[in-house]
Amino acid sequence: MVFFAREIGHPEWADIAYRVSFAMPLLVAAILFVIGWYWAMPLSLCAFFLPYFYLNRVYKRARLLLKRQLRQARLLIALLTEAGAPIERSIAAAESVTSHPLKPYLRDVSIAIGASEDAKDAGMRVQTVVEAFMGMAERLHLPEATQFAQLLTQSARYNTPLVDMMFTSLDIEERIRDTEAELRYNNAISKISYISTLGLGIPVFGYLFLAVFSYALQILGNGFGISL
Repeated sequence: MVFFAREIGHPEWADIAYRVSFAMPLLVAAILFVIGWYWAMPLSLCAFFLPYFYLNRVYKRARLLLKRQLRQARLLIALLTEAGAPIERSIAAAESVTSHPLKPYLRDVSIAIGASEDAKDAGMRVQTVVEAFMGMAERLHLPEATQFAQLLTQSARYNTPLVDMMFTSLDIEERIRDTEAELRYNNAISKISYISTLGLGIPVFGYLFLAVFSYALQILGNGFGISL
């Protein structure tokens, strides 16, 4: 729970979640005792995991928001760079308009870049930007962040227009998402068809089995002279 609380930007929630985890089973057990549901008392132990499930859900929602913010920040950085702004200023501008949960990561990148702004060698400044974004990608554990860091590396190494690479990358990502969405849709349709077939087939086959079984018992009964 410490990991979830830290990633969603509220590390103080971890201590609260641990306290609630130990208090919830006692509270649920007391409620069950008052209403007389003694048989459900062991189920009160499940309340221990409620804070974990809540933080896990909030963490997943934060990750989805992080992906959307990263996509918007990448576009903003690419467009500002294409307009003639230095890459350092573009990242600082993206950091200034971005909210949590991406903002702390971009702030760390801006701090790392700010330490190299006094350097006279432009290549050294660009290399610092690339290294800062590679570090951010490792912390985020998102393929989109790693891909953007790789695009920055290629742009700095081969002097390739960053915007062209960005839009090509976004187009590829869009096609990949469409393919994955189509695959999930087809899997869902297959599962629904399978469940529907089972729902219709089980009663029919059950009836046939009972009919054949009853007929077999009747034949055996007639053979042994037993009336069934």
